[in-house]
Amino acid sequence: MEHIHSFTETEQRILADIRRCLESIREITIQDVTSAIDGVSVLSRLRQVAYEDINQLQHEEMALRAARLLQDTEFPGQQLDWYWNPRQTGDDSEPDLRAVRGGEVLLSAEVTASERPVGTIDTRIRDTLAKLSSMPGRRFYFVRTASIEQRAKTKVEKGGFAIEVKRI
Repeated sequence: MEHIHSFTETEQRILADIRRCLESIREITIQDVTSAIDGVSVLSRLRQVAYEDINQLQHEEMALRAARLLQDTEFPGQQLDWYWNPRQTGDDSEPDLRAVRGGEVLLSAEVTASERPVGTIDTRIRDTLAKLSSMPGRRFYFVRTASIEQRAKTKVEKGGFAIEVKRI
């Protein structure tokens, strides 16, 4: 996991990455599309260049926002070390976000930027909550939409998990 040294500096890095991604999208989509073949070519290039960044940048921004929210609401005035897996690179033993004080894990959190709980997303919610339930500290699951929030709360209740679901 990576240490978040400064919320402000990390946010500025994310913003710079978002700007680079959007510039790439603008460059690709400025092309004139005169046929379906041209259109599919542009879409293919767009997917190659920007798809992963679009997904990962939303995840990074949400994880950072969750850390700030938790610092302000759950641990105001306390000095914590925040760690994260900004690009969903953690293994099964690591959450997306972790707060530590004096070597003790106070909090473990997962984040999803998904918008609708359908298909594999629904299965992923279940698997993520099960993984999170075995992690140390207070546990949080951060979501973007009301539909994901409701689905996650149902899964938390059915699974008997001690996890707080929060929409941001």
